[in-house]
Amino acid sequence: MTGRLPFNPDRMKSKHSVERAGARDDKSLVSVLAKDNAITVSQLATRIDHAIKAGLSDRFAVIGEVSSLSHRTHYYFSLKDEHAVIGAVVFASTARRMSYTPTHGDSVIAKGRIEFYAPSGRISLIITSMTPVGEGDLERQYKQRCEELRELGWFDPATKQALPSFPRKIAVVTSKDGAAVADVIDTMGKRCPSIELLIVDVRVQGDSAKGQIAIAINKLNVHAEKLGIDAILLTRGGGSLEDLWAFNELEVAQAIHDSALPIVAAIGHETDTTIAELVADERCATPTQAAMRLAPDREALREQLASVLSRLDRTVRSELRYEQQRLDAIVASRSMSDPRVIIEIHRDRLSASADRLMGTLKSTIADSRSQLDRIAIKLARHQPAAVHARREEHLDMLHQRLGRVINRAIEHKRDELGSVSRELHAIGPAQVLARGFSVTAKPDGSLVRSVSDAKPGETIVTTFADGKVQSQVEGGSAAKSDPRLLPNQRQTPKRRSKANKKPNPNQQELF
Repeated sequence: MTGRLPFNPDRMKSKHSVERAGARDDKSLVSVLAKDNAITVSQLATRIDHAIKAGLSDRFAVIGEVSSLSHRTHYYFSLKDEHAVIGAVVFASTARRMSYTPTHGDSVIAKGRIEFYAPSGRISLIITSMTPVGEGDLERQYKQRCEELRELGWFDPATKQALPSFPRKIAVVTSKDGAAVADVIDTMGKRCPSIELLIVDVRVQGDSAKGQIAIAINKLNVHAEKLGIDAILLTRGGGSLEDLWAFNELEVAQAIHDSALPIVAAIGHETDTTIAELVADERCATPTQAAMRLAPDREALREQLASVLSRLDRTVRSELRYEQQRLDAIVASRSMSDPRVIIEIHRDRLSASADRLMGTLKSTIADSRSQLDRIAIKLARHQPAAVHARREEHLDMLHQRLGRVINRAIEHKRDELGSVSRELHAIGPAQVLARGFSVTAKPDGSLVRSVSDAKPGETIVTTFADGKVQSQVEGGSAAKSDPRLLPNQRQTPKRRSKANKKPNPNQQELF
């Protein structure tokens, strides 16, 4: 760490001596470093970096345990054993290329280079590849992929298809130059030469193998009906894990899983188990075993056929013996020795049948007669004469009802007329005069309705119920009249309003 010079108050006297408080005096620092033969931290870090690059320029493969793992964009962790710890970094670009994801506590083989980071003074292993200890990268990928497909149910026996018992044509997906195809052809020819083989030549190892295998399986499914294919045999000979890796690819597993045709897979030796075999409908250890599984043995079929024919012959002979025994028993029976017994038996059967037939006929006739009676009743109701009679009866009833309604209406109107006549008679002039009223008029017949109508000296005539009196007006004056003292003022009786008059209920009978 670079040291500071002691505080000197004299340096503060001139404002131009330094730019700010605490600034270094480079000349004094150089003199101090030269005097003590010292270097700065940066210089030491540079020397360490140069020494590491010169002495540890090679890449290292380090075995250790992952600890203190931290992951955001990059992976930062420590590699440790029982005696030492070193920091390690996996940058994001490297992690994307790696098939292994580190986890805390894993024992790994990490390959990379040593770098010194001066700002923090840390020495770290910059990792370029990493695999778990105890298995290779392909083995690890195989296990991870198996676990993923097992969770998806691709290995479930319930999803497997049944193989055809007697296939007519089998497609063999393999390399035409491999030993497997020769084994299949030889086995098929021996067991069942009538089965036709369609050899589909594909690469069985290398980068292009997975694509060719998947495309072949898909195309066979598309054209299966046209080609008459009943099953697919996917096979190849033995090899290393790298040689067989195409059959562990997800693309091939997907094609096998989606296949509508049943697939038998035989990849490598018996100890080799590929993902393609686990997904296939059936796995066989060798190509020969796969061919035997698909092709029925001709000799075995002949033996089965002979066995079936033998059982059939025994069954037929047994049935013939049984029927012969029955026939012998019938011939030896009493009915065969005395024809009258047979006639009697048939007579009884005929009599019973006749009785049953007669009972059935009687029941049928009775049902038909009952149904006919019901139909006749319905028809009678709809005959013209019956309809006309019902209509006349209905008209008579309406005529009688109309007569009663009209008579009641006439009686009602007569009652109303009598009532009105009596009211009119009660308010007639003669009746009014009879009740003590009088009528006064002038000689010319004009009525005297008020005192002002009669002038002094005029002659007036007053009519009573029993006669008239003539008198002369001498004088008078108008006075407030009392209606009760003016008998000549007619009181018109109130007439009943017709607005509230209820209709005669008898008239409703017409409707």
